[in-house]
Amino acid sequence: MATDVMLYQVIGDDPTNSSPAVGHFSLREIEWRGSCIGSMKCLSIDVEAHGPQQPLYATDDMGNWHQVMVSWLQLEVVISTLATPRREIGRVHIVDGNGMLPLGPGNARHGTWMWEIRSEDVETLDQARSNQASDPIFFDVNISGIGKLVGDNNKFYDVVAVRGGRQQLKEELSHWGRLLAALGYAVPPTQALLIGRGMQEHRSWADAARRLDNARQHLRNGEDYDALRQALSAVEALVSLPYQPSSWKPLLATLPDQKVDGLAELFSGFATFCNKIGHHRERSNRDGAGDLATMPVDHWEVEIAVALAQYILTYASRLRMSGILAEKPPGPAGQAGVAT
Repeated sequence: MATDVMLYQVIGDDPTNSSPAVGHFSLREIEWRGSCIGSMKCLSIDVEAHGPQQPLYATDDMGNWHQVMVSWLQLEVVISTLATPRREIGRVHIVDGNGMLPLGPGNARHGTWMWEIRSEDVETLDQARSNQASDPIFFDVNISGIGKLVGDNNKFYDVVAVRGGRQQLKEELSHWGRLLAALGYAVPPTQALLIGRGMQEHRSWADAARRLDNARQHLRNGEDYDALRQALSAVEALVSLPYQPSSWKPLLATLPDQKVDGLAELFSGFATFCNKIGHHRERSNRDGAGDLATMPVDHWEVEIAVALAQYILTYASRLRMSGILAEKPPGPAGQAGVAT
């Protein structure tokens, strides 16, 4: 669904004192089309520019009336969170020609704006909407600019300040998730800062991030129990029945017993939390519909659990890659080298 932002000429120094609309921008599709600015991936915002419903006129030195259009000298678009304090999300790049679309008579003019979104912008948005994670995403769109009025005789008449009426841009969660996947968004930057760059550059970190893609998507959508189940599933992909210490111990046989016990309790303890809170319902307590009740859990608790999962999985994956965490228990002592 398109988002139409009406544009008005500012009268005097008061930005709230405006003339009738000079036209509007219609923000249509937001898609990933492989565009980059420098090394940064950008989303493409398809835009249509429409002139005013009532034509604008200016008079020349001879007193003749000429229909005018707004041709941009400067145009700025700011997309931010709705929650206060508002925080800008990314940066909208508007390139001459394809983006600086004039407002004038005739058919709509089509162009594209490039929306550069960094990982820290996504995290800022997630934090701003953590209390309504299951709702669609709404952005605040603010457009302002300086334009020159050009007549149908190609002559310049005036320079005007233009502002847009604030409008909300709506994105469905499923579409937003696909866009973030295309941008390669994974671990929130503040979580990555808790460990050194050397650890982040080890392939175990990327492996853990990949395994938790589904959990993070459920978390972003406010699907807390599904997020915990997916975090558990990511651990189960490494070790069967990971909530049992006995599942880990035979796979860590090359380590001293005391460290084996510690690691087994660490990994199985996290898996137990995900299993008992995210997967299993209560054994006897039923809700009003007669169904066994789910375990109470707040969204912030699941945020912490998914963040912990990144570190737990990185640790386990690195042990697996180094051969310390075996894929299956070693054979009985004395079996090696025996002909079969």
